Amino acid sequence: MIATLLALASIASQFDRVVLNLTVEPVKAHFGMDDTRFAMLQGVAFGIFYTICSVPIGRLADRHRRTGLLGISLLLFSVFSMASGLARNFSQLFASRVGVAVGEASVTPTGLSLLADLFPPQRLGRAVGVFFLSAPFGIGLAYLVGGQLLDGLSAAHDTSGGLPLGLLPWQACFLLVSLPGLLLAPVFWLLREPARRGTGHDRPMTIAEVIKVVKDRRLALTLMFSGFSMVTVVNFAYNVWMPALFGRVYGWDPAQVGLGFGLIMIIFGTSGTFFAGVLADKVAASGKVDAPLRVAAWSFLLCGIFGCVAPLMPNAWASLALIGPTMFLSCMPVPCAGTALQLIVPNRARAQVTALYIMIISLVGIGIGPMIIGFMNDHVFTGPTDIRYSMAIVVGIASPLMWVLLLFALKPYRSLREAMDL
Repeated sequence: MIATLLALASIASQFDRVVLNLTVEPVKAHFGMDDTRFAMLQGVAFGIFYTICSVPIGRLADRHRRTGLLGISLLLFSVFSMASGLARNFSQLFASRVGVAVGEASVTPTGLSLLADLFPPQRLGRAVGVFFLSAPFGIGLAYLVGGQLLDGLSAAHDTSGGLPLGLLPWQACFLLVSLPGLLLAPVFWLLREPARRGTGHDRPMTIAEVIKVVKDRRLALTLMFSGFSMVTVVNFAYNVWMPALFGRVYGWDPAQVGLGFGLIMIIFGTSGTFFAGVLADKVAASGKVDAPLRVAAWSFLLCGIFGCVAPLMPNAWASLALIGPTMFLSCMPVPCAGTALQLIVPNRARAQVTALYIMIISLVGIGIGPMIIGFMNDHVFTGPTDIRYSMAIVVGIASPLMWVLLLFALKPYRSLREAMDL
């Protein structure tokens, strides 16, 4: 029950982000922004504040009722998503994106902490895989629904002389996609909190104790956090700039992008996420305690090959054909990271260390990934269709770098796993 609701909460959080990506051109035109400034909405407004709030919210999750905290978070990001559609200037839009970030910051650390208490270690990889499967499924569904919704609202706006309350199509889109989160929030308030289990479950840990947990694991965590940050760079590069790539290079409109990329994410993103959890559990069953890191490293190395070439294809269908395996492989490391962290951290520090992980990968991936592509579009590859080169370069650098970092993390991670099993 809780696992299903966690997946629904994750799906709800994806709709808001995708709508902003789909409406890149009308939002830019409405507020007079360039690519760099638009990237600030996803990078600085969302990314930076998402990272800042992750750790304190993670501490709340390790000390208090996690289901209630998730209910509050769903309400918060849904209300600010609606505010995004009502913004009247760039400052208001920026502030609303900050509010969305604060609300969404609890979903992953709190969700993973709950799953670690609901499933034994030998089944955790698959459970986390199903939870993270909701992200690509939510992204794909949001692209499908959001693209068609935006197309329908645009048609209604043009044929009827305007929408109710004088809303533009992109504004109405934000109001509508915020509704699922509002409906889910009270459900979480009514859920019973599961019992905490595992090492360190008996009492809340002090800040000093949590810091010691991190320090004792600093080598493995540093390499893991750095490596998985590269995954976030690539995933956000594709998620944020895919509509612009297909619009500028291949002439697709938002509805076409939503249908094409949405189906790719639903089919390949979800299957890659689920397959990673199953594969990690199978590799672990063979005796390799570092299974999550092995699966993540090799899958993402292959992802770099497909992801680097996909934006350079001569037509949209050839590009989509390569984006399929790119999304399959780029989604595989995500559940592996969540699983790996839960297995080397005491119970009452799990949400906080997971939040620290999210803070770092978001700072690098969400904060830098979209921004560097936006900067390259404005100052290096300045032709409209040259966005393809910006994306190819970012993926081509991030993928092998992640592979090297995780290979170095294998030995210290194994030592920590063996110590936790004693």
